[in-house]
Amino acid sequence: MKNLLPLVPKQIIKEIEYQSDSIISKVLLQSEKLNLTLFAMAAGQEFSPHTTTREVIVHILEGKGDFMLGDVWHKFGPGDYFYMPEKLLHAIKAKSNFKFLLYLY
Repeated sequence: MKNLLPLVPKQIIKEIEYQSDSIISKVLLQSEKLNLTLFAMAAGQEFSPHTTTREVIVHILEGKGDFMLGDVWHKFGPGDYFYMPEKLLHAIKAKSNFKFLLYLY
């Protein structure tokens, strides 16, 4: 098991920095049951439509953008979260710099 989560409370949002024109990720926890990854997406970046073989929860920490779930686009902002079942087509467009946690289980 890989675990980079601190044993004491810490501002998780400070664990990763933006890089211009890039998408940066940092795996915080990796086990048989859960992968927790922190992402920082620069404004204008996007993930093209894709699927996953596992269930996912996404929690937006800061910033704004659009998220495609199935064939419907949704706007998101800080504090928003959503669930995706396996094999659901999804995509992301960063309207501003934004950070999010991805729980893959």
